[in-house]
Amino acid sequence: MNKSRLGLLQTQILEILNQSELAKFELEDLPKTSTIYTDDIKIIIVKNGLAKLSFFEDGEEFILYHIQEDNIAVLDDNCVIEILENSKIYIIDSEKLVEILDNPGFVKAFYKTLLNIITLQRQIIKSILFEDAKGRIANFLIELAKEQDLKQNGYHYVFLPFSLKVLSSFVGLKRQSASTAFNELIKDDIIRKITPHEFLIIDYQKLQDYTN
Repeated sequence: MNKSRLGLLQTQILEILNQSELAKFELEDLPKTSTIYTDDIKIIIVKNGLAKLSFFEDGEEFILYHIQEDNIAVLDDNCVIEILENSKIYIIDSEKLVEILDNPGFVKAFYKTLLNIITLQRQIIKSILFEDAKGRIANFLIELAKEQDLKQNGYHYVFLPFSLKVLSSFVGLKRQSASTAFNELIKDDIIRKITPHEFLIIDYQKLQDYTN
């Protein structure tokens, strides 16, 4: 299972569960912008489409990761799933999980997903407590560069597939604070803007220094 905040959390869960096990889930056809909340705990599997899992702290939204096709998420009363494109979603209440916990592949994917959520929440909280705005942006860009592993003219190339407003929710900043920090990195030529969604990391070491 790869860990990623951009939805590359690969579980191949639909290959792990057989048809009789999948039949225990409710299958919902959800349009873009739909949201899923819960008062208890639900297990979500994306059959096709794209969604994002966020949690809330003191009224602020923090995006944990995007959930792509064939992946699993655990939803509790502190979280929300937003559908980013028309999607088919399998949903099951936690108390019904006992009926499929005999499947060792599912149990492994389930607990790895829980561990990943806990790890990401800790990283976000650590970032909020100890890093300034530039540090949070720098940390996210480095994470993205490692994940995408692309180079252009000897520099790390980063494709940012969303707006600064969304980026601010990933790093736990107000939109204006994220925009200011991001633009200062561009002004200092630490990163260079190619298009609204494409950037080069010109000074990778200096970007890393902001995260220390």
